[in-house]
Amino acid sequence: MAFATVDELEAGWRPLSQAEKDRATVLLDDAAWWLKVWFKEFGDLEALAAADEELAKGLQILSRNMVRRSMTTPVDGAGQVQQSLGPMTSTIAFRNPDGNLFVYEAERDAILTLLGVNTSGAVSMTGPGL
Repeated sequence: MAFATVDELEAGWRPLSQAEKDRATVLLDDAAWWLKVWFKEFGDLEALAAADEELAKGLQILSRNMVRRSMTTPVDGAGQVQQSLGPMTSTIAFRNPDGNLFVYEAERDAILTLLGVNTSGAVSMTGPGL
């Protein structure tokens, strides 16, 4: 089960064509699978999200971000595009040329925080709660 819907993706991004909606549906399911794998050690992510509204919202936002990054590369497999006209040259390098689903460290830390994991790297020997 995906943590976000195509309608939620569109609402936070832009209207999608039917072909893009079909692709987004598959990618949202794939993103949910990856999130369940990456955070498996913390339990059943779907059950945890059902019991925690903030975690459910965080997983929805993260799923949408993962899919949006995957769908924004205009040329599949191209690392960069270069155009030249006389002495002028324009180069565009793509961040995710293969359209992979990935999570930034800050996004991972946000989900871990919602799961109750200390991501600060600091532990207090005297203060409770740290």
